[in-house]
Amino acid sequence: ANRSPQSTLTRDIVPRPMLKGQTSVVVVSRLARIGEWMSSDSADSVGEFIQGESEPSSSWVFLAMGIVLSLATLILHGMLFPGHDLPVISDILPVFEGVFDSGIWFFILGIMMGVFAIIATMMTEATSE
Repeated sequence: ANRSPQSTLTRDIVPRPMLKGQTSVVVVSRLARIGEWMSSDSADSVGEFIQGESEPSSSWVFLAMGIVLSLATLILHGMLFPGHDLPVISDILPVFEGVFDSGIWFFILGIMMGVFAIIATMMTEATSE
């Protein structure tokens, strides 16, 4: 009737039919909290157990970084050159005076954001791994 902690642990890790979502990692974690001996291969299993479901979409990361960078540039220009118009943009804006008066501008912004998100996704997929 004398069983060592190693034989008990080995017996509990033996693969057996499990319900969906159950893993042997849960058994190892439970035994580790009780103070039982933990096998060396369970360290890899714990890494899989605490890993997240998914990562944020890379296009959203690029979009957020672009917005933050744009706002930072506008703030920096306002601090360095107070009272001056933005270079290039202030020359182009009078051409689009009729566009700003209508609601079509929101559709144009949506299309631009969609195109930039697609380009950002293509760039990250091409450079990943």
